[in-house]
Amino acid sequence: MGGVVDIEDRLSDLLDDPEFEFVDQQFDRFNLFEAVGGVRRELAHSNFLAFLLSPDRPHGLGAEILRRVLRSVIETLPKDKRPVRVLDIVTGELDDAVVFRERENIDILIELRELRLVVAIENKVGARASPGQLERYAGIVRRLFPEKRHLFVFLTPDGADPEHDSYVPITYSDLARAIEGFLASAPPAPEIGIVLRHYLEMLRRHVVQDERLKELALKIYERHKEALDFIFDCRPEPGSLLGVVSDLIKKDNGLLEDRTIGSIARFVPVAWSSVSTLNACATDIWTKTGRNVLFEIKSFKSAAYDFSDRILVALILGPSDQKLREHFFASARSNPGLFVGGTATIGKQFATLYSRELLSKNAAKNMDEDQKIAALNAAWSTFAERDLPKLTDAVIEIARAAPT
Repeated sequence: MGGVVDIEDRLSDLLDDPEFEFVDQQFDRFNLFEAVGGVRRELAHSNFLAFLLSPDRPHGLGAEILRRVLRSVIETLPKDKRPVRVLDIVTGELDDAVVFRERENIDILIELRELRLVVAIENKVGARASPGQLERYAGIVRRLFPEKRHLFVFLTPDGADPEHDSYVPITYSDLARAIEGFLASAPPAPEIGIVLRHYLEMLRRHVVQDERLKELALKIYERHKEALDFIFDCRPEPGSLLGVVSDLIKKDNGLLEDRTIGSIARFVPVAWSSVSTLNACATDIWTKTGRNVLFEIKSFKSAAYDFSDRILVALILGPSDQKLREHFFASARSNPGLFVGGTATIGKQFATLYSRELLSKNAAKNMDEDQKIAALNAAWSTFAERDLPKLTDAVIEIARAAPT
């Protein structure tokens, strides 16, 4: 009991800390981009950035955001490597700029006719550039605009090396500073000002580090290390796609959620609820629901997987009477056409009767968040339409034939 009371006291101290309350409030305010799911989605970031950089879009900003962003890029280059002078950007006519989205699959392509300059921006929020991608895009720009000067930009949260000599690495912090500089010097109309501040706030929360909050967080951690370590150990797998699958489970009226712990979400078909031999596990051994056969969605996102998403669905046989467990395991093994991906031997408490990948590590490696979500939705639909109904019925048949 002493340990439980001790951690409860430390959690209470953490919640009473005014600096912790301040940090919590920074993440608790409504944010438009969070509300529409635009935090880590590259398409959303590229769409909004293209909107801001287009002088003719109805935001009332003219070419000022474009001018500041281009200047910040040009200034990172040695003078002999700059396609145009900084002075050309500062004093040049940029209102004739034409901004394209996904032309020849290039995220953002900007043609500045007066400066005879074409800018290609490849935006990567989560995924990395695939092999040969940047070289291919550079070749396309040179082919489409052979008489123009070219500037190739690789935009990432941390300024990742583009591994291509033609590209200039730029961070989202650089982008945020360009927008903040504009807001400080020439406040726009209130409505667009609110949108820009929401965008900057979202970047600080989720894409780039806010150094002030980082320093404050370190101070809080030193004061409340035990409580925060306890919370950290109980957290769901960070940045995983488990929430996407959990939402799919919730939307299916034929499924019941079980407990979600860390990187695992559990569920069962509703049809299993009334079958006693599928609810034969003591509630203090595995899950508190007492189920001994469960589906698990497992999320893998760690250094061992290069931080690439991998999502697996598995049918797990948990603890129960040994004869019952052996009956389930033998029955599943006798039907390998349906119960694919199971373990070869039955463990002392757990065995996998079926498994398949909904998203593989290799497939996810070069996908952005939108592509991962689309692939995951498609794989879930296939599983839910093809395998899940057959597995549901087969498990019920096995349960009914179980020894008494």
